[in-house]
Amino acid sequence: MLRDRTSQYNATIWTTIMVKQLIKVAEDPTVGRYVAANVDLAAWQVALVERPLIRGPSQVTRPVCLGCLKSITADSAVRCERCGWPMCPDSNCSDDEWHKAECDWTVTRRKQKIEIKDFTNPHPSYQSITVIRCLYQKHNNPEVWAKLTKLESHCASRRGGSKYETDRIWIADHLRRFFKLDPTEWPADEILRVCGIVQVNGHEVPLTDPPYVAIYDAGSMLEHSCVPNCSKSFTRDGHLLIRTAATAVESGGHLSISYTDVLWGTAQRLAHLADTKFFVCKCPRCSDPTELGTYFSGVKCATEDCMGYSLPNVHPSTDDPFDVEWTCNFCSTVADPNRIELSLAHVGRDMAAMNRRDPKHCHMFLDHYVSAGDLHPNHYYFTEVRLNLAQLYGQLEGQPLDTLSTEQLSHKRELCLKVLKVADALFPAECRIRGALMFELHAVMAEDARRSQHDTHAVMEALLRSKSYLEQAENLLKYEPKELPEGQMAAQCKQNAIDLDLLLKKLHESIGSAPM
Repeated sequence: MLRDRTSQYNATIWTTIMVKQLIKVAEDPTVGRYVAANVDLAAWQVALVERPLIRGPSQVTRPVCLGCLKSITADSAVRCERCGWPMCPDSNCSDDEWHKAECDWTVTRRKQKIEIKDFTNPHPSYQSITVIRCLYQKHNNPEVWAKLTKLESHCASRRGGSKYETDRIWIADHLRRFFKLDPTEWPADEILRVCGIVQVNGHEVPLTDPPYVAIYDAGSMLEHSCVPNCSKSFTRDGHLLIRTAATAVESGGHLSISYTDVLWGTAQRLAHLADTKFFVCKCPRCSDPTELGTYFSGVKCATEDCMGYSLPNVHPSTDDPFDVEWTCNFCSTVADPNRIELSLAHVGRDMAAMNRRDPKHCHMFLDHYVSAGDLHPNHYYFTEVRLNLAQLYGQLEGQPLDTLSTEQLSHKRELCLKVLKVADALFPAECRIRGALMFELHAVMAEDARRSQHDTHAVMEALLRSKSYLEQAENLLKYEPKELPEGQMAAQCKQNAIDLDLLLKKLHESIGSAPM
């Protein structure tokens, strides 16, 4: 336990240093508080590592250990001796600092141990845990409470919505009854405000199954952009790690991350951001119907003989996320939004029904719908399937890379390059996707080298290209924790680099002065 506390202390000190030296929190009348570079930040530089203010289970979740937040079952769970909440068998979890909130409230306020019986379905008792952990800070950690209550809750925007009503009934009212809270000490408005803070500022942390939610201080003030200049990741102990992308950020420049899925089209991103973060995005990608020249949301124009695509035009002054006009980039015809929706729904249904673990099904989907021409070749549906298929080739059980046909290996390379071309334009800061694709290309070139073993110069060329892709993959993935597939890939990058260097050295010695 001493080592754990020391580790947390050191991490907190490091966070403070990083914040003070490399970034600063500033305020603007338009965007509110934001994070800016305090010095010139180089490309791929770590700008912030921050310990969470609060962490807890997602609002809708099956029972999890309230210490480590990992999934538990009826057979594996043990009850906390003090409060009865189910925990994993690790004895440290019952003493975990985050569990203290609901444990104390159960013992001192409810005065009756919790008993959970259903471990297979989302359990209502977990809906309020993260909110409890926030509220608990009010009397037990005023410094954290002060930071939490400075964060945006968007209560005015949330009020009247279905989520707000759910929070009022299932969290605010339930909490006060369940833990016998004095309504004068814990008014409903304050509880609902905290619900808003969790919703607006919570980050999903994918280190456990299921993922958990964490709230950060400076991390909550990073601006959103659908083309951000920073990537977001997490250390293995749940610290937020912010890193610049391929472009340097000058001193004073605003730092941004994406609050939404970069693989979604404009209409999807707008709706999600309005529903969860309560603003209409006006970033360069959303403001450009072509999505930076990729035509990522393009649907074929219905006008006869027109070669153009209907693209989402968002009016600069709109406050309505659904105020999207689909206009042809070639003939300027405004499309019927219902036709756009039907076109997308038809392809979307087939995509949802497709077996994503079967390369043949993915290949058939792409062959059919890309040739049909109803959507732009770069459309987000196709990009998602290409990304999936590129990683399926050579990774399925019983189908290693060396068993792929020449055609399949070539198709894998083609898929990776197509997705990377879109990624370079739309999400250059997305380290996990781009790093995984670089790793796949490294593997393709290594396999090319193996198949060219009778031509030493071709082998050398393929291995050098493989090494280049591997170095890029390692740089992109090096901060990913081992709990994630990309972190395991980063570890594999290190081993592959050693093996590749040894092989190149032997080849270099055999053919003389070929470049390393």
